[in-house]
Amino acid sequence: MVQLDLFDSFQANLEYAERELNKAKERYYAAKKLRDDNCLHTEVIKKEYYFEGSYYDKAYTDHWNECKICGAKSVVNTEYHSWYG
Repeated sequence: MVQLDLFDSFQANLEYAERELNKAKERYYAAKKLRDDNCLHTEVIKKEYYFEGSYYDKAYTDHWNECKICGAKSVVNTEYHSWYG
């Protein structure tokens, strides 16, 4: 019986921890949504992705801006190159 009581107490602790984790996640995502909805995108990074091409596909480079604070991305502009990989 002692082992069964010990197991039940571990199970209760685990369930309590899971409830607290879910509450913390809800608060985190609410705060993140508030931040993202009110972000002014004042700190922007220019990013790009280069595809070197393949036997059938020409090379291209994708360009976009990404906010450092909230991670929002601008429209991706694709620049196609004249060579194959």
